[in-house]
Amino acid sequence: MKFIGSFLLCVLAGWFLTLYGVPLGMMFGPLIVVIVLKRWRISIRAIPGSITFIQLSLGISIGLMFRGMSFGETGSLFALLSLLCLCLLLQFITNYQWCIRRLGWSKDEAILGSVPGAMAAVLALATHINAPPQKIVISHALRLITLTMLAGFIAGGETHSSLSLYWTDFGSTQNTLWLGGIGIIGFISGKLLERWHLPAPFMITSLFCSAYFHTLAPQPLHFPDILNQLSMVLMGILIGHHFTAFSIVEFMRHLWASVQLIALSLTVTFLIAFGASTLLGYPLYLLILSWVPGSVESMSFAALTLKADAGFVMANHIIRMLIIHTLPALALHRQKQEDTG
Repeated sequence: MKFIGSFLLCVLAGWFLTLYGVPLGMMFGPLIVVIVLKRWRISIRAIPGSITFIQLSLGISIGLMFRGMSFGETGSLFALLSLLCLCLLLQFITNYQWCIRRLGWSKDEAILGSVPGAMAAVLALATHINAPPQKIVISHALRLITLTMLAGFIAGGETHSSLSLYWTDFGSTQNTLWLGGIGIIGFISGKLLERWHLPAPFMITSLFCSAYFHTLAPQPLHFPDILNQLSMVLMGILIGHHFTAFSIVEFMRHLWASVQLIALSLTVTFLIAFGASTLLGYPLYLLILSWVPGSVESMSFAALTLKADAGFVMANHIIRMLIIHTLPALALHRQKQEDTG
């Protein structure tokens, strides 16, 4: 009963912020509630399977609006991938040098703190090289919430002042059955993909399933907005838990270093995105959402709010996450070979 009350409080907080025009209010409301209640020694548990539900909702909703990504429209796939890799490389090098020369971090700490996103991969690497994870967790958690707020700010102009959270939003029985079938297939195939440790497996599978099966449906399918709003609530709770993992004292101790790394990452992203926008003609905000080292879920939510090319944003972040997850795995494999050799 306590859990239900806490969850409803999160929903109400998100609804209140949305009514007052706060960007991504359904995400930031629960986030604030989780942090505030934790300081009063009241914990709100994350619902099991939240990230799976979030990924399925995002994948299906974006897949239904998939009408060919911008990659194919301009034939600039190679240029975009090259610029994305350049952006990732410069983000890492800039932050690494700053950590070593200005912050006085060790090489192991600098490597972990400089990785552009992917906290799970970073913490997995931290346990193997015995680096103290506290400052790393704070740095990455602060970066996550800062970039989520940035995404909300960018999407602010399109935020609606009211929400239509009605069950009639599910549409016809036929629409519901098609969406249910897509969700089941996306979940099963995502379970298979999860065994290969790929990032956002359910998002990838549900996106492709919805994009394909939408063409087979007898009429256009509609994804209920209430599910996206619920996903944002769950996302806010999950992000809030990143900040309740450590005390205020610990947070303030590493705050200034984290702010510096975030500013460097954003500066590099803006410069590369500005150059790419000038050369290739893409909207600047779209490239910023696609290349900042933030959460694929929160950036996709912002793209959906903007009614921008959410498929483009998601594709860039999935590629970024694949690269970032692959490199630590290769590093660990190499270290294991050296230890056994």
